[in-house]
Amino acid sequence: MSDDDDSEKVTRTDVGASIEASLKRGNDPRDQDKVKIKAKGETASEAIDEFDELLREYEEEYGTRLRNIDPDRESGAVQETDEK
Repeated sequence: MSDDDDSEKVTRTDVGASIEASLKRGNDPRDQDKVKIKAKGETASEAIDEFDELLREYEEEYGTRLRNIDPDRESGAVQETDEK
């Protein structure tokens, strides 16, 4: 490397625990919701806690919102959301 080179080498190491789950709902390719939730922590317990938090956030907010985006539903059949 020359003195004028501002690049640096980054080495990635993974330590700790991770958990991942994938969910696909719907049958037809144009009518599917796909969700992947990943969480990491220094311990398995921390990864599980993070995963639970992300799953709860998805269930409360994004799950309902994604289900409401359904072009085949009539406007009166849309579920209520808890938007704040």
